[in-house]
Amino acid sequence: MKFDLSFAGFVLSLIVAASGWFFRWNDKQKFERQQATQKAVAAAEKALNEERDFNHLRNNQVQISQGIATGFDEIERRLDHLRELLTEIKAYLIRNQRSTHEE
Repeated sequence: MKFDLSFAGFVLSLIVAASGWFFRWNDKQKFERQQATQKAVAAAEKALNEERDFNHLRNNQVQISQGIATGFDEIERRLDHLRELLTEIKAYLIRNQRSTHEE
């Protein structure tokens, strides 16, 4: 049996081509998985950022509402104080008007 060099070259080139195709396919699969992972991470980060921004807006709205409520409470307290002062002034004027009529 004679060793055929051309057949051995064909088998060797077939093995090299198949292994090259396999490694290329394997690298492509790794690259696609890596891209899919990066897209998933980017989507998760975007969702977290949106949720964080929404929470900031909601908390700001709550703080604004509390500030307005506090402001109205302060205005109401001041109006009550002014009402008391006006009542005292009215009582003083009525008292002085009666004492002026009696004289």
